[in-house]
Amino acid sequence: MKKLNLVCFFFFFSVAALAQSVSIVPFHLREDMQIFPHEGEDVILYFPSVYLPYKTKINVVFPKDYDTTNGRFCSVYTLGSGEMPKNAVKEFFPQEYADKCVFVNIRLNNIPSGDILEKFLSKELLPYIETNYKIEEASSFKTLMSGEKYSSAVLEVMPALSNYFGNFAGLFYHSTAVPEDLAGISPEVSVFEAGSVENIARLQALFEQSGLKFYKNFAFKILNTESSKLPDLKTVFDFDYIFNKNLCKPVKAKAVFSADRASSTSEEPVSFWLTVKSKKNCGELNYIPSNFKTAPPFLSWDYDDVSFKVIYGARPGKVKISGFIGELLPFDATFKITK
Repeated sequence: MKKLNLVCFFFFFSVAALAQSVSIVPFHLREDMQIFPHEGEDVILYFPSVYLPYKTKINVVFPKDYDTTNGRFCSVYTLGSGEMPKNAVKEFFPQEYADKCVFVNIRLNNIPSGDILEKFLSKELLPYIETNYKIEEASSFKTLMSGEKYSSAVLEVMPALSNYFGNFAGLFYHSTAVPEDLAGISPEVSVFEAGSVENIARLQALFEQSGLKFYKNFAFKILNTESSKLPDLKTVFDFDYIFNKNLCKPVKAKAVFSADRASSTSEEPVSFWLTVKSKKNCGELNYIPSNFKTAPPFLSWDYDDVSFKVIYGARPGKVKISGFIGELLPFDATFKITK
């Protein structure tokens, strides 16, 4: 099976993993734990934990031909407050990916701290899943996906988790704090995050300060948060980047402005970021330039607010904006200043 670069993602869901006919259960995990095999799925009840204050429920969903294949499979772990049984996995994920990986859904009753989550995953869940199911143990084959609220806990301990998972995906729709740094994170990690423009700006600054590079290590999608209604998850995650980003190299960028022009006497900020398009009809990603050049120099850029203002008294006309998307490719755009 082809090696896929996967990223772990999830909003309210979790996913499940492969099962064998006989499970090997360490003695300290046996008490009360129950396993109910279904066609293409194992449902594990009362999975015990020294770290979580409760016994969680886990769905392990198998890919196509799991029982007849001798090799091992990539795996996708999802964290959330809801369940994702087999039918939900098939409905949510594109078929080409749902048929190739083991999905392990972890239903959490509360939001654990990053430290507790890291210990539960690395010391309890991963050893059990990798012992009992045909899972590739290399981190590059494992993806951790987390939903709103749970993504912050993952981010908090992402450097430690990057020793076990090569790919991450998460959601930062509501305003949230981010760590000061990601010291020790694997330079091979791949992360996809979707969220508000304010959160994405902070995440991008954090990732770049930690030595990670756009597209190789991270990619974003900026979500419209003006509506109180949460977006449809199927429109949030870029599955092509998460599962097979090597097929979707970025080729060009288009500027996104909150207004198509501004007055030379206006002090209203204009939001600005880039939509990055890839070849092969892959999804669109977003990038916020940390700085850029303007000619004439009539715009004042504020990265923290992801916006610029027209310098008071600037001459009306077109301003050319140019810069780079990380170290990947150049961009240019124009903005009109009126009287």
